[in-house]
Amino acid sequence: MKAFLITFLIVISLGLCGVCAVQWYREARLNRVLEERTRQLVEENKARTEFEEKAERYEKEIARITALRAETEAALLAATEEVQQRTADQSGRGVSIAVLMNEVIAHKGELDAYKQLAGKGTDAIKERNVEVAAQNAAIEKQNRQLKQLAAERDNAISQLNARTKEFNDLVEKYNKLAKQQ
Repeated sequence: MKAFLITFLIVISLGLCGVCAVQWYREARLNRVLEERTRQLVEENKARTEFEEKAERYEKEIARITALRAETEAALLAATEEVQQRTADQSGRGVSIAVLMNEVIAHKGELDAYKQLAGKGTDAIKERNVEVAAQNAAIEKQNRQLKQLAAERDNAISQLNARTKEFNDLVEKYNKLAKQQ
């Protein structure tokens, strides 16, 4: 009976050793899985942080571009208003020139008499022509400025559209990553 008990104790001891070895192996495997999951979580948190920083930078850039767009639109409105004022002024001057020309044609004889008396009539017309030429030059300058402002506005809007597309793509990627977690 004593031999049976010793054999039984040895079998039980070996069984407990086997259980300990199985538990140790299982714990080691679980620790590796836990470390891998922790590493993945840290990487995902870093990626999320980077995406949030990029999103913040894009938001600031969008705000800057929006401010530029507002400034461009304000400049465009101011230039448009100035052109309209100059156009109205030019139209008024054109009408007055047409009226003067009709009077000149109607009073051709009087004009010849005035030309003979004093060369001031032609001098006034020459002065008026110089003024009109200066006004035309100013209008051309305003047209160039208006075209330049419109080109700048279009460029700013295209950049805004490109940034918005990039931001939307980034948000889609972030949402995909967030869904995977």
